[in-house]
Amino acid sequence: MSQDPIDRLIPAFPRMPWRRRLLTVALAMATAVVIVVTLLHPPGGVQRKRPPPPPDVARCAEGQSTNCVGGTATVIVAPPAAQASVMR
Repeated sequence: MSQDPIDRLIPAFPRMPWRRRLLTVALAMATAVVIVVTLLHPPGGVQRKRPPPPPDVARCAEGQSTNCVGGTATVIVAPPAAQASVMR
């Protein structure tokens, strides 16, 4: 069988040794891990302080029933339904 003229000009690509293949795979995996870790925990990121907790809301004073913790709330409720009459 004769070869194409282009095949004669380009030599066959040599097969990569298994050690170099293993090194390439290991470097690719290490690079992927470094990229993911850098995205999740960026180095030198802005150090934000946690906001202080909100001040405790004052409890109800004696006789106070609105605008305090534990006070009453206005609730709008639908009127009760009328009794159904039984027809025989």
